[in-house]
Amino acid sequence: MPSTAKDVAVLGGSVSGLAAADALDEVDSVGEVRVFERQQYDDRRVDCGEAINDATLVPLEKTPENGFVNDVEGFQLRVYGGTDRHPRSAPIGVSRLGCEPGYICERDTVERRWAETLSERGVVFETGRSVTPGMYRDLVDEYDYVVDATGQPALTQKVRDTVPSYTGDMVALNATVEGDFGRYVDRPRIFFEGYVGYAWSFPKSERRANVGIGWAGDRRPDDYMQALAAAAERNGFPVPDRGDVNIYTIPRGPSLDPRATYVPADGVFLVGDAAGIANRYQGEGICQGIRSSYLLADALADGRPEAYPDRLYESMKAEYRLAHLMRGAWVEHEDPELLAAVAEALDGLSIDDITRRPRRVIRRVLNSPRVAARLVADGGMLGRLVDAYTDSWEYDTGTSA
Repeated sequence: MPSTAKDVAVLGGSVSGLAAADALDEVDSVGEVRVFERQQYDDRRVDCGEAINDATLVPLEKTPENGFVNDVEGFQLRVYGGTDRHPRSAPIGVSRLGCEPGYICERDTVERRWAETLSERGVVFETGRSVTPGMYRDLVDEYDYVVDATGQPALTQKVRDTVPSYTGDMVALNATVEGDFGRYVDRPRIFFEGYVGYAWSFPKSERRANVGIGWAGDRRPDDYMQALAAAAERNGFPVPDRGDVNIYTIPRGPSLDPRATYVPADGVFLVGDAAGIANRYQGEGICQGIRSSYLLADALADGRPEAYPDRLYESMKAEYRLAHLMRGAWVEHEDPELLAAVAEALDGLSIDDITRRPRRVIRRVLNSPRVAARLVADGGMLGRLVDAYTDSWEYDTGTSA
């Protein structure tokens, strides 16, 4: 290894941190890669993010032994008029979205196996204790680069006392349950029910599934567990035991602000949830976090660490614009019938289309002129359109919903 090799500390050993360690270990100019993870990989870890819609981003063989337990065809979106309904009532709109390659995973297993393969390659792991603010400062002094993959809110933000401007926008609960999921094991279900958020049931097999519910914005239930139980009863999946339920915050940003992704003076980079990277429409963050880590490794391989924020922006801007517009169908209208019409207009597209390809989505909506007219017949929705293509909504106002 050349004497000029840069040593890297990765803070956080979940998927974004593992992706960073994996990619950086392949960079010629990088020396030691050391991962600091507060939990042991054999411990029970948070099992959120168990639907991976582009499994090729994880460099493991897609086998049950590596945690890839259900190869799915896609997802079914079911839109209802509200939560005050009979459990057997029919949805007012249904949309089938493709997903290739997509898996429902045992995320604990995926992360453990990924860490094992990296350890075999020489990546060093320190597990079982959290990085304190004092230790963080020592690591910044000791290592050439520090990759913050500590989640939301990021340790870097805590140390720099910028957490208040960097809070989560979505809250979700989930758990793995036992039940009968044979009817839709190949096409997991997502339930929209008239609030800004959704519930889901993602089968891992015909007898096990990850189920949950999430909310965006400020209007949330007084009792989260009660709301999850009610959603389970309405949508036909088992009510999880309270002790099995995880609750977590999905970040909102300001994730494309260069000040929130790179601290040049300290050689610190933020990736994944730590950088606030998650889809603002449906909360997905696994693939986005992994991509951010790969972009960082590419920038360092090119000898241009300062390019990371711009490359991240260019990679994410189409997805964020589309999410801003799609979320407007909820926030500006609060009209389940309109959401059902939009969902049906998107039938047959892929998950990647509706998260990363605005032109395909807009073309589908324009093919339904009545739906398009209803969407834009609102000042708030028109404002979102302007915001999305001037980027004023992303990190310089903080006022967008």
